[in-house]
Amino acid sequence: MKTTTILSTLFLSTLVLAAPLSTVANRQAQNLQTFTGALGGIAATPIEDSGNPDRQFSVKGDTFVNLSAALQRSCDQQFNACANAANAGTGNFTVADCSAQQNACGAAN
Repeated sequence: MKTTTILSTLFLSTLVLAAPLSTVANRQAQNLQTFTGALGGIAATPIEDSGNPDRQFSVKGDTFVNLSAALQRSCDQQFNACANAANAGTGNFTVADCSAQQNACGAAN
């Protein structure tokens, strides 16, 4: 009887302690960038939870204090990759198209 009570208590404690960790893991894996435009298949860089409470948002390893700065960086990185592809002639679009996409990315956020 004591063994069953102890095991039940340990099991419930494990469930309670594991819940916040799984919530954090789900939050870290979530992309906060909602813009879906992707000329040439080049999507805006994902924005994730950095795990740092002082600089919560991460874009390709760079961390930011607020979401708006992270969104701006994400859109800028998409523009740069898009413009590089347009200049290299690897897509059927121009740098002007990339610029219009960058404006749409900023407006969407």
